[in-house]
Amino acid sequence: MRVIRSLRPTKLALAALDFILLVAVAAAILIVRSVLSNYTIVMNEVLFFLAFSFVAVIVFREFHLYRHKVFSTGAHQVAALAKGMLWVGILQMFAIFLIKHKDLIDYSRTHVVLYLVGGWAVLSIVRVLGYRLVSRWFSGAVPAGRRVLIIGAGRAGQTLAARIQETPELGLTLACFVDDDPEKIGRQLFGRMIEGPVSSVPEMARRHGVQEIFIAINSVEYSRLLEIIELCRNTFLPVTVIADHFRIVHNKINTSEFTFVDSLTIRPLRSEQPNHTAKQVLDVLGAGLIVLLLSPLLLVIAIAIKLDSRGSIFFSTEVVGKNGKLFRWYKFRTMVANNDPEIHRRYVEQIIKENAATKKLDRDPRITRVGAILRKYSLDELPQLFNVLRGEMSLIGPRPCLPYEYNQFDEWHRRRFAVTPGMTGLWQVFGRNRSDVTFNDSIILDLYYIQNHSLWLDIKIFFKTIPVVLFGRGGA
Repeated sequence: MRVIRSLRPTKLALAALDFILLVAVAAAILIVRSVLSNYTIVMNEVLFFLAFSFVAVIVFREFHLYRHKVFSTGAHQVAALAKGMLWVGILQMFAIFLIKHKDLIDYSRTHVVLYLVGGWAVLSIVRVLGYRLVSRWFSGAVPAGRRVLIIGAGRAGQTLAARIQETPELGLTLACFVDDDPEKIGRQLFGRMIEGPVSSVPEMARRHGVQEIFIAINSVEYSRLLEIIELCRNTFLPVTVIADHFRIVHNKINTSEFTFVDSLTIRPLRSEQPNHTAKQVLDVLGAGLIVLLLSPLLLVIAIAIKLDSRGSIFFSTEVVGKNGKLFRWYKFRTMVANNDPEIHRRYVEQIIKENAATKKLDRDPRITRVGAILRKYSLDELPQLFNVLRGEMSLIGPRPCLPYEYNQFDEWHRRRFAVTPGMTGLWQVFGRNRSDVTFNDSIILDLYYIQNHSLWLDIKIFFKTIPVVLFGRGGA
């Protein structure tokens, strides 16, 4: 139900319209086929298309097709619809593969293809041509709009408030401001009271009937901003952040709801147990399958390491994982045996102190010939699949770190260890290469992942990791 509550009236109308149109496309295909070729319509195929018309709405939501900046534009909608229908097709093929041998469904590949192409065409036409009509109808039907609370009465908050009042088609109504500055509390801005302090946000949200919270602050430390975000998430309301601290997320992932401001939307706090359980199951199944498929490659790498230099095949050391707990991880050895770790220690300290790019150490004399190749394509990380099977790591998540790195972290940096560490994560795949972000940016991307984790996000990261590894972007 929270998915439905998070949709505004216009968005909910569009979701319902998408479902109805896809059902209509499926019905037209089946009826025309039955008339032209005496095809007998069977109930399980009808149920199949009904189910996937609903699944399509969920997929569209993950492709941001119900965000204002997407459904208010034409070209972006058409492209996003194409991607969404492609994923619906992939899910349909997967479902058919799982159940066809049990005779649970009669299906036609032609029907599936027509449904995907026809659905994309019909949705594109109706959405592009019908958006203004639907939006106008709902803007008249719901004059009050969605009530929002803005944290921050400074320049960023004032700019946002001005745009909300100047653009009624956004469907937003300013309820109040909240600020920590005692000189601002009690004054009025844009006809709305400035309340305070920020710790009173849950109370103010209830008092003013707020439906969404905007955080518009730039003059604040990272740690304080993260505290404010967690406070807002605890209200179970949608939270949108407009702050330069999170600009890396907007630039790399483009999560903004609107086109007029650089922002990111953070999901409200919710029970993570179903997601956590599903993630654990997929980690074990995925890691086991990858090990089986890559076992010949693992053997070749082991032989190459042994022939290239003296020493063991694997490198093993203790690293910091979930909640700061130490565990032993494994990598293919890429350096000469018994090397001095002080080079890496000093380099890491410099990166953290200067907030430099998070690239690996270049021209490290300790790296072997085979090791250079393994590091370029991240093949040295493959033994961590066994850490995944042991439950110490996940396929997707923030990377673990060495204890001396952890000791250099600020307290807000350590928030990234609230979840099980992973083999790959957001900052490894969403830059032009994995060395394209600063240290603080990498932490912000990890924290965004933690706050917005979903199985769909894991799937996207997994598939984006494949070209990053194949082309060795940033892995040197």
